[in-house]
Amino acid sequence: MKAGKLSPEKLETLVLSRLGHRRSDVLIHAGFGEDSAVIDFGDEVCIISTDPITGAVEGLGELAVNVSCNDVAANGGHPIGVQVVLLLPEGTEDAALGQIIQDIDRAAAALNVEVIGGHTEVTSKVSQIVVSVTAIGRAPKDRYVASSGARPGDGIVMTKTAGIEGTLVLAQDFSDRLPAIPQVDVNRLRRQLSVVREGILAAAFGVSAMHDMTEGGLLGAALELAAASEVGFVINEDAVPIAPLTHQICRQFGLDPLALLSSGSMLITSSRASELVRFLNDHKIEAARIGTIHAGRKALLQRNNELIELPACIEDELWRFFSRQ
Repeated sequence: MKAGKLSPEKLETLVLSRLGHRRSDVLIHAGFGEDSAVIDFGDEVCIISTDPITGAVEGLGELAVNVSCNDVAANGGHPIGVQVVLLLPEGTEDAALGQIIQDIDRAAAALNVEVIGGHTEVTSKVSQIVVSVTAIGRAPKDRYVASSGARPGDGIVMTKTAGIEGTLVLAQDFSDRLPAIPQVDVNRLRRQLSVVREGILAAAFGVSAMHDMTEGGLLGAALELAAASEVGFVINEDAVPIAPLTHQICRQFGLDPLALLSSGSMLITSSRASELVRFLNDHKIEAARIGTIHAGRKALLQRNNELIELPACIEDELWRFFSRQ
């Protein structure tokens, strides 16, 4: 198998099709495009999501906390706790572990999230540090959001800019191959990793679906949301906000920013997309309408006045870059 997420076909045939037992109090089950489980807790729901960090070297702990809490926010939930699994290769220095824990604690505190447990182990089965975080959150039962709620005619709104996490990973881990990047720009990317605030605000506004933009970037997130909702979409490339630093790094390494790891941006669908953009802007969150949901299952990208049909699965540009090293 290739590095990265399983293809939709393999996920269905090797994983999802082999999971049969279901409970009535689980409101969102395991499924393609759904990153969190949602469980009925009476007047509220419990939202649970797990994610590993395997592509970064620097800032592992910070990324892990934000990525998992972002999944909870994509369902409209407030994250309240994280459990952390750390797998360390033999020979890991004490200082490296201490730094990761410090980064985890700092990121959790910034989100008012408690580290409530986990597991730490040194093992010969890994060659580099692997961090996996399970985030647990809560939301009113009448206000949680799923990836499967998009409907034809909804506008597609994206927050912030494309490729935030991928840009940060490349700026930190491959700085020796890039022109000098001011530390202030790197710090700005770090501050943009969380989508918790926009997820909670969008859920309160009332939206049809949300999906945080992780592996596969904007295009990967759009494909997963569309598959979960059984709809198609058109995204206008010219409408997608891309930061100058992302443009610079993608040009340097020959990468497509629309398919670059993008934690820090939320994809949202709404029948009131223009109002939603103004609402988010009023709350100091950058947002732009970048496309439209349509009936049928075609996934289209408008590029240079041409409509390009996208494949069912997008390989993340970061993994493609790593494969060339």
